[in-house]
Amino acid sequence: MKKALVIVVGAAVLLLVFMFVAGEQPPGQPEASGGGRQLDLSGFDPARVSGLELSGVRRATLQRDSNGWTVADPGSPESRYLADEAMVKGALESLTRVAGAKFVTGEADRLNEFWLDDARGLKVRILQEGRPPLELVLGKDGASNGGTYVRKAANADVFEHPTLLGWLWRRRVMDWRDARLVRGAPGDITQLVFRVGDEAPVTVTSNGAAGGWRLAEGTQVPEGFRFSAHVVEQVVRDLLEVEAQDVLAGESATEAKAALTQAHDTVEARLKNGKTVVLRLSRASESKDTVFVQLEGDARVYEVSAVAASQVRKRLVDFRDLLLLRFALEQVNQVRIQAGDTTVVVAKEAQGWVLREPQSPPESYRFDASQVEAHLIWLQRLEASRLLDAAVEDAQAGLSPPVASVEVREEGGAVQTLWLGNAVPDAPEGYQEVYARGSRDGFTYAVEDRARAWLSRGIALFSGP
Repeated sequence: MKKALVIVVGAAVLLLVFMFVAGEQPPGQPEASGGGRQLDLSGFDPARVSGLELSGVRRATLQRDSNGWTVADPGSPESRYLADEAMVKGALESLTRVAGAKFVTGEADRLNEFWLDDARGLKVRILQEGRPPLELVLGKDGASNGGTYVRKAANADVFEHPTLLGWLWRRRVMDWRDARLVRGAPGDITQLVFRVGDEAPVTVTSNGAAGGWRLAEGTQVPEGFRFSAHVVEQVVRDLLEVEAQDVLAGESATEAKAALTQAHDTVEARLKNGKTVVLRLSRASESKDTVFVQLEGDARVYEVSAVAASQVRKRLVDFRDLLLLRFALEQVNQVRIQAGDTTVVVAKEAQGWVLREPQSPPESYRFDASQVEAHLIWLQRLEASRLLDAAVEDAQAGLSPPVASVEVREEGGAVQTLWLGNAVPDAPEGYQEVYARGSRDGFTYAVEDRARAWLSRGIALFSGP
């Protein structure tokens, strides 16, 4: 009996020696090709994840329920915010892309080298339904395979994950948030009310159809004012994209609330479900690139980009239709362009668009009929940058005679004309503008000088490759 036991023990020892010589690892440690260790995340399934606990260099707690993801600071778990669903999904899915992960070292005293120690590592505890939690430590970006150093929290084995994980995971609570202040789709908003400065409130309403925005009945408008539903549609999109850059706290929040109780503007959005969202915007300061915003009924104060605020802070004049021409594309049968002494005329005939003037173009010139419709679409969308209030003599503006002009003729004889003149002397910094006048009205506008440069190309506008 003792002899049999000795034989069994001896056989086991020989087997272990053979495994060592052959380079095999004990059970439980997967092998990679070449005999190296693998980053084994086979038990991880993003679809089962119900929570995330981040600690170390960043602290945040994320939870998923039937309504989606929320995020909170572990120190204030009662203050939860909606999390950006796409952001959480992207972070989780990034961990699954482990093909090509490389084993680096198992030496615990080297963890600080890869930012995988307690001082600089990001600890991630992933809670999964029906499975044990997965605990990882994410370290420094810039591994040799272009990814991020990572290890399982249970041991010191360091791997190079092939995906850059830092920008996906090293986020503050604020960064995980769905930072939009107004949530919904453009079709959810049925009415907007703008209160800016001392001006009368401006109310616009929608009938739900495309282009269905209108000024509220009874709105007083200047003579010749044309309302643009397209502008309102863009404001709606901008409103739904306003994001908080920060949530103020302490003294900063107190100062912001004080500023908002004084001079401020508001944007009120009524939704089709009957709810109303009101944003209070502090006045913009030239010394700051952010403004304070508070939602009615919410004690918190946010900071948003001054540019984003300007896109939703609208006066009546901002809804002026600045399109310079209005014509039906399918009805156009002739376009005439005059720039200096050069005249170009293209006309639609039975076989399509043809070049009528100049009658003798250069011998190497090749007319491309497809260019005509493309340029007509450009003309349809051409907007003035602003209406010029100050009166200016036509001769001084270069509009009589015009420096350049374009005439669009439709079937039945309707004609739309655009005249372009000299440079506008008081153009905003960084812009170059020229005087413009369209046949839709008798007003003088400013338009970017690229329009005049476009007309000055002459027959080159319609040349083929």
